[in-house]
Amino acid sequence: MKRYAGCRLFDPESRVYLSAEDLERLIRQGIRVSVREVETGQDVTVAAVRPNLQ
Repeated sequence: MKRYAGCRLFDPESRVYLSAEDLERLIRQGIRVSVREVETGQDVTVAAVRPNLQ
């Protein structure tokens, strides 16, 4: 996944933007996700995932 400004998430494989609910659903289905900040390339998976599962 790629994260753009404003916390927009983009899945380059399916070429769609994802909502927080979409991300949560993928994680609950057991799908491993990795989220990278587009501007810096930094891994922001923990920051992107943790709030969605609280």
